[in-house]
Amino acid sequence: MQEYTSCHWIQHGLSFESNHIKMCCLCCHKGGGRIVITDKFDEKKFDWKTFLGIKQKFIDENIKGIIDPRCDGCFNLVKRGWDDNEKYISYIHFNHWTRCNCDCIYCYTNWDKKNFNTKPYYNVFPVIKKLFEEKLFRPGGEITFAGGEPTILKDFDKLILYMLKNGADRITIHSSGIKYSKGIEKGIKEKKVSVCLSADSGDKDMYKKIKRVDKFDIFWKNAKKYAKAQPDDNKKLVETKFILIPEFNATKEQIDKWIDLNIETGIKSIVLDIEDVYCQDLRNKKKQIPEYLVDLCGYIIEKAKEYKLNLVEYNNFRYLIEEYHLV
Repeated sequence: MQEYTSCHWIQHGLSFESNHIKMCCLCCHKGGGRIVITDKFDEKKFDWKTFLGIKQKFIDENIKGIIDPRCDGCFNLVKRGWDDNEKYISYIHFNHWTRCNCDCIYCYTNWDKKNFNTKPYYNVFPVIKKLFEEKLFRPGGEITFAGGEPTILKDFDKLILYMLKNGADRITIHSSGIKYSKGIEKGIKEKKVSVCLSADSGDKDMYKKIKRVDKFDIFWKNAKKYAKAQPDDNKKLVETKFILIPEFNATKEQIDKWIDLNIETGIKSIVLDIEDVYCQDLRNKKKQIPEYLVDLCGYIIEKAKEYKLNLVEYNNFRYLIEEYHLV
């Protein structure tokens, strides 16, 4: 294997977006990401050989030591030996659906909600089926669902069940938790699916303020059902996520209530992040993260240790941890 700087998304990944395909979905680092591989998706014309050829051009640049400026500062960049001669996909991110059953105040679709909600749906099932049939998906690869609400995506369960049946065993689904999915439940029981449920609050009032729907009780009812589906030897398949939003939920009171709800519901794994637009604004203004927010993140880390909860670090929270050496 030749040694050079690259990342697993450049080498073997893709992100289906609302009307195109990107290298990945990461955009929290200095370079901003958002590298488009194909600017328009057409399921009838899409060809995996052509797609992999386009990706190879980025790989060839990396081999020469030329890193795309949009990747600057990304924690996924690593210098090591890469299997650049092997053509396969092992990281897939489904982010092509803009409709949702809640209306979170921090969602990027709020910038132009009407536009996003009227974007046409495109069917990924035929190209995913071909990917598996041509054995281009590497066993053990990671598949993630996000972008709007996956459980209301047309053919969602069909897609999940097909991939489970054909060797996919590491599927992560980001969901509002408002609509219960039997497909997710089946995957949890088989230890092939993990689900991350978006809580962002510790009580009804804050939930409604952030999500702009009154579904707090339904959320935790579904979270408890998913938690019960977990096998005894793996209690990390169901998580709830909390995105810290300054001036809204970034308080110890909300964190304490959220952690208590996880414990009561039987959830042993929690996810933390910091609202992306807020962090981008700080970076653009060359400002530091406020001391109270750093302290709050440290508080959450200690609470997770106290209650023996698995704490998963998402993008902006991970950068904060590294910068302030919180662990």
